[in-house]
Amino acid sequence: MNVRWAALPILVLFCACKGKEPVVAKVGTLAITEGEFRAKLMDVAPDYQNYVLTPNGRRQFLDVLIREKLILAAATDSGVQKSSEFRTEWDRIQAEEQRALEQAKDKLMIHLWREELRQKGVLRVTDEEVKERHGRHPNEVAVRHILYATPEDAEAGLKKLRGGANFATLAKDSLDADTAADGGKMRPALYGEIIPELEDVVFHSRVGELVGPVRSKFGYHVLKKEAEKPTKLEEVQDRIRIILEKQKLDQHLQTLQARFPVEVVDVQFK
Repeated sequence: MNVRWAALPILVLFCACKGKEPVVAKVGTLAITEGEFRAKLMDVAPDYQNYVLTPNGRRQFLDVLIREKLILAAATDSGVQKSSEFRTEWDRIQAEEQRALEQAKDKLMIHLWREELRQKGVLRVTDEEVKERHGRHPNEVAVRHILYATPEDAEAGLKKLRGGANFATLAKDSLDADTAADGGKMRPALYGEIIPELEDVVFHSRVGELVGPVRSKFGYHVLKKEAEKPTKLEEVQDRIRIILEKQKLDQHLQTLQARFPVEVVDVQFK
């Protein structure tokens, strides 16, 4: 049974009352409102929600909430909220929540701004553009890499590999934590889905070839191309649209740089 419909009789019962939200039960000075009952109910398993539709189920679930509220009442009465431990932890939680809200606000603004650019045609990608891009870059590659901090470390790693060391074993020490556990294996990629510094090297090397060190903004890479195969347009057209839209966004951002000058303040990043 659909969860939302399973709870419908309770919701209809609760929503029949208008104005101030009715109270289901009280524990000391603390109240359990119908809204709180509904919210707590939606957090439990669907099968249990069906049980709460029965009279016994409603009362049992309310008993659970009463116990929770009794614990809260006792904790409140204890004065623990006046302790330094409580104040320190509460300040930390509030700060984290504030950061989360700011991040959510930023993501929402960016999402709506990009949607606006799409509607204006700035980021519009046509079927013809997708087809033309696929015609120029039809292949997908499979690559492993190991990321090192210095060119000397990368040279040493490359020497070991050329001496017969196992790539997947060496990759366990890669600075790229996302791929290290999988033997340095990167996600199969089309042209445009790999960081620019590695792209031409990867697509112009031979299958089985070791390449490196290649410098990027992340460090120094040693790479091994494991496979390359042609793709069908219908299988990769959505990925190509994402690539092309990103390129159009980058081009649009270049037109905005004069309005938003960049200054790196921390000397260690210059």
